[in-house]
Amino acid sequence: MAAVTLLIAASLSAQPPQLILGKDSGADLEVEAPSGAKVAFSSSVGTITGAQRQGNVVRARFNAPPLRVPSVALVLAQIDDGNDRELRWLSIPLTGSDTMVIETRPGSKVEAVAGGRVLGQGSAQDDGTVRLPMLVPPGVRTAVLKITDKLGNTTEKPLDLAPPPFSRVRLAARSETAPVEVEIFVVKPDGTPDDEAKVSLVAADGETNLRKRIGPGAYLAEYEPPPGRAGTAHLEAKANAQLATLEVPLHAAGPRQARGSGPWSVSAGLLGGLGGAFVGATVGSVLAEVAMRIESYPIEALLDLGWTSQSEISQYSGVPALTENAKAHAWLAQIGARGSYEVMRRLGVHGSVAFGLQNQNVRITLPLNLGQFEDSGLSARLAIAAGVNYSLGPGRALAQVQLDWTSKRVAELENSTSSLQGMVGYLMTIR
Repeated sequence: MAAVTLLIAASLSAQPPQLILGKDSGADLEVEAPSGAKVAFSSSVGTITGAQRQGNVVRARFNAPPLRVPSVALVLAQIDDGNDRELRWLSIPLTGSDTMVIETRPGSKVEAVAGGRVLGQGSAQDDGTVRLPMLVPPGVRTAVLKITDKLGNTTEKPLDLAPPPFSRVRLAARSETAPVEVEIFVVKPDGTPDDEAKVSLVAADGETNLRKRIGPGAYLAEYEPPPGRAGTAHLEAKANAQLATLEVPLHAAGPRQARGSGPWSVSAGLLGGLGGAFVGATVGSVLAEVAMRIESYPIEALLDLGWTSQSEISQYSGVPALTENAKAHAWLAQIGARGSYEVMRRLGVHGSVAFGLQNQNVRITLPLNLGQFEDSGLSARLAIAAGVNYSLGPGRALAQVQLDWTSKRVAELENSTSSLQGMVGYLMTIR
């Protein structure tokens, strides 16, 4: 009971409590935890580094993201003490900073004001141009532009700041054994905890129940999987017209684990494809893929290593008797990114783009029984794909159409191995 009491007393703080992007490099985090507990930090934006313990206090550094638009960092400190886990939440408002260029009468004074707060001010130069440094806190969408000329006449104009949306909901699991307790953290547009949010938790199977608010902006929910359910559960939290998802590994018994609770996740698997080259040949491919996703963002970084082969084609066919036959295969490596969008539970659509190189090997069969020879060379490649993915077991199945573009006239191949293929595969979540 003493360990549980210490966990409940833990608190998470940041100094300074809010940042100006482009000006402030970060904030110092501090959380109290029992001396034997393991503490892991994560954030919806930015990074957290340099965690160090001093007695019952763990300190780390929150590094501001390389953004200029207003946002909010949803920070989580996960404290594991034996089989007990406590979650501590914190929001860090991130004020956007940028310079707005406005044209008006020379010598005029210009102010951008929102809610009685001056966001930026400046004076017009001789050519009437005003460079207005702006500091826009999260949650501020509109402002009033006040322009005062040399004679003291003031005009006001509405100003739509059009800030891009940012995530205001995060969730994390207290455990991985049934029933699974889940905490949902919700903030208002200005980044302060939302104690009056309309929150729900849904799952593809089993039962969910929202129990109560347990702290500033933090809500406790429960997921009861069907009897005998194992593998991974896909949970969705909805609040204030926003959605956040979580993959929770389910275990029948045993110590609680922190898998999948970090700021990033990794998947790995195989994809195979079959299609046609633009020169009429049949093309087949096999790819081994590693994908890394940053939590709360629908974008993955991709690394592909693979092999592709093209059936034999004819080239230099001006004189039929002198036609050569060429057969190509290649080893390839490429990096890229994939964006996904969930259209219904478990089912999503995705698109990806990747760039890389392939070591192309070509076997040439000469006419008139003059023999064969082989040549090889490096070729640039571009891969663009679009398809669907489905959460299945501990990972997801993918099906996509992929367009591959490669260079021409590499290793004695007159054309290229550019092709259009249908690909299927499976990626398993390993972290």
